[in-house]
Amino acid sequence: MAGIRETWNSRTAFVLAAIGSAIGLGNIWRFPYVTYENGGGAFLVAYFICLFLAGIPLLMLEFSIGHKYHQAAPGSFKKITPRLEWFGWFAAGVGFIIVTYYAIIMAWSMNYTYEAATLGWEQEEARYADIQYSVAETDLDDMEVLREVPDSLLGRTFVSPVTTLSSTICDDPVDSEGFGTILVAYGGHLYGFSDVNNANSFMGSPGDFFFNEFLGVTGTVWDIGEFKWPLFIGFTLAWIWIVASVWKGTKTVSKVVYFTVLIPWGLLLVFVIRGLTLEGAGSGIEYYLTPVWSKLMNAKIWLAAISQVFFSLSVGFAIMIAYGSFLPKKTNIAANAMIIGIADAMTAFFGGLAVFSALGHHASSLGVPVSQVVSSGPGLAFVAYPHIITTLPGARIFGVLFFLMLLTLAVDSAFSLLEAVTASVKDKWNTSHRKANLIVGGAAFLLGLPMLTGMGIHILDIADHFMNSFGLTLVVLGEVLIIGWGTGADRQRQYINDNSSFRIGLWWNICIRWIIPMGILWMIFSEIQERAVPYGSFIDRSQEFVFGWLLIILLPIIGDLLASAKGKQETS
Repeated sequence: MAGIRETWNSRTAFVLAAIGSAIGLGNIWRFPYVTYENGGGAFLVAYFICLFLAGIPLLMLEFSIGHKYHQAAPGSFKKITPRLEWFGWFAAGVGFIIVTYYAIIMAWSMNYTYEAATLGWEQEEARYADIQYSVAETDLDDMEVLREVPDSLLGRTFVSPVTTLSSTICDDPVDSEGFGTILVAYGGHLYGFSDVNNANSFMGSPGDFFFNEFLGVTGTVWDIGEFKWPLFIGFTLAWIWIVASVWKGTKTVSKVVYFTVLIPWGLLLVFVIRGLTLEGAGSGIEYYLTPVWSKLMNAKIWLAAISQVFFSLSVGFAIMIAYGSFLPKKTNIAANAMIIGIADAMTAFFGGLAVFSALGHHASSLGVPVSQVVSSGPGLAFVAYPHIITTLPGARIFGVLFFLMLLTLAVDSAFSLLEAVTASVKDKWNTSHRKANLIVGGAAFLLGLPMLTGMGIHILDIADHFMNSFGLTLVVLGEVLIIGWGTGADRQRQYINDNSSFRIGLWWNICIRWIIPMGILWMIFSEIQERAVPYGSFIDRSQEFVFGWLLIILLPIIGDLLASAKGKQETS
């Protein structure tokens, strides 16, 4: 006897849930950095082209797969042909790995809400100060940076009080290679630093607190370090919130998303406005938006753009197939995909404005180019923003609001990733939603525990790099080959048109059959050939094959084992 499949309470609930899944931490800390690295305004052009030629067509494809077969990814591909069920589990597995470390970032945000309330990231200024390391006397105020180095100091050797390494004073604050001189005043003396990180540590930087005290980052992925019990508390609370958000499936999600999507938008607007009014914000915005048009002729910018589109829209994670399977019979696939894609892109754009205005302010306070304070990954959220927050009136209130915003951004993506896997388990074995949530959530919780140690950020960065550079791209490539060249792009396009308020033309076939697969093959070939450094700065390159490739190899094998297992899958 077939069960009655749950559906969304309303179209608004579905659209907000899908937007919430697409809008995540990547809009705040990945998109701005990738934009800068790839030509600023020129990357934005490439990004929006890829959004309309790849991202939105893929959203239409995944929604239509779920809606047509009324199953999550494994069940949908099994209905296409039983031999493809493993592929659906592979897609769900990519999402499962991602949710294990998304919960870690939620734990950071959870704990940083407390740090914001107490401004706990404000470290003791000049705790490394030792007069024997001073360069010269000065009448500058404490923590003021000397803007122009006098000729009398040029060429003089100094020793950093943070690292006790010697360097030579030059008139360039920090050059393009990251070396130069930053002279900081304290107690009537100047202290010299050859890079921004050491100067930040001397000045009581939030970065020093985040990496060294809060996370206790170790030198390599094999050095476990200290288990952070305060993070364990935040991690546990994060998983309770994730599981509770999907406890009753779409019924719970439909209520939660009104808060977890609309509140972050409101808070992001506040931080954009505040960021733009900070001193030095203009240099950050210029850095973010100034086009380097020549880069449009470089393959790298297009590869970065299509990769970011896939990551940001949550395609290739099995999420949108699961969400599409809960759509009612009468729906509007094409319009929903357009709304969700554009909303996600605009959120990323404004997230970039907020982040780079903050970085411009920080660079101005240090007297260095913006390029020297640009960092990626969690550093943008957990290092750059505390610099802004401490300048605000009512800093503690704004700090709490900001990290609550990060939490709500993260939880949408996290529970959608969990839902993609639990829906797959529920379809296969016909279990209750609650039981599936507990089984999948419990497994992800256990796998996340090693990331609460000093080596955690190394594991997180490697897993994130491989899941996004290879995992999701392989899933998307499989989807477009199966549908575009297997079952037929024309047939799928007709299904979308039959369930939409407007018709899509042959351009969709071209995107699915040619543009997307060619772009993905190009991207994978380039990644393997060039081995570009991922956007995080903690990768241990020698360990990639052992850990990263192991994940990519194991996921389809596990998917095949799950497909071979006997289940009690619903019949349509």
